[in-house]
Amino acid sequence: MIDSHIHLDDRRFDADRSQLLVEARQTGITGFVVPATMVSGFAKIKALAHEHDDVFPAYGLHPYFVHQHQPNDLQILADFLQNNQAVALGECGLDFYRDDLDRNKQQVFFEQQLEMAKDMDLPLILHVNGAVQAVFELLKKHQYFNAVMHSFNGSAEQARQITETGVILGFGTAVVNPNARKLHQVIKSVALEHMVIETDAPDQPLYNNKNGRNLPVCLWQVAEFIAEQKDIAVTQLIQACDDNCRRVFAL
Repeated sequence: MIDSHIHLDDRRFDADRSQLLVEARQTGITGFVVPATMVSGFAKIKALAHEHDDVFPAYGLHPYFVHQHQPNDLQILADFLQNNQAVALGECGLDFYRDDLDRNKQQVFFEQQLEMAKDMDLPLILHVNGAVQAVFELLKKHQYFNAVMHSFNGSAEQARQITETGVILGFGTAVVNPNARKLHQVIKSVALEHMVIETDAPDQPLYNNKNGRNLPVCLWQVAEFIAEQKDIAVTQLIQACDDNCRRVFAL
């Protein structure tokens, strides 16, 4: 089982990262796609991927940190992608949930990364918090749909329109919340060939563990819950999601 989105480089994992990876592998989690968020984190992710064969790096500029990104960071990103192995460009995108993030600057950085991915024929790992439609409109503008919308939070109708273009939707620990009924309907509506599973760990801890960390092993709860919602065997769900991961990220 492959985690399509996990921030293993996060400092909150520094004390016990190796042990958590061992525990995850022992349960059958066989791969970890680790997207960067800032230029300052590129080297750490590269080192993790070098140390662990099952860690797959991606590099990008996250909209959360738009006020810290510098114009030259785009050139640094381009150079890094040219000179280092990466399975994707990301995490990038838009975040309209937070009011303190400059939307215009977000769009400038995102569109340049979108074009960069298109030029390099790399898939995108997309952040779409409160901005599903805005991100989709920019994908259409640039006619590039080789992408995973991480932590999808749109409607079933948006999911239908987006997956028709070939974009993959990522679902994580938010789905396990029994009150996330809208998300449960989306999950039921999305075909297996259009979804992957993720943790986003250490972020997005399970609804009943708000003060703790999300952990790599929590991917199992995501898989089991989605399989139950779709009324299929968990092995069938895992196989489909793994196949999708391998296809989009060329693993």
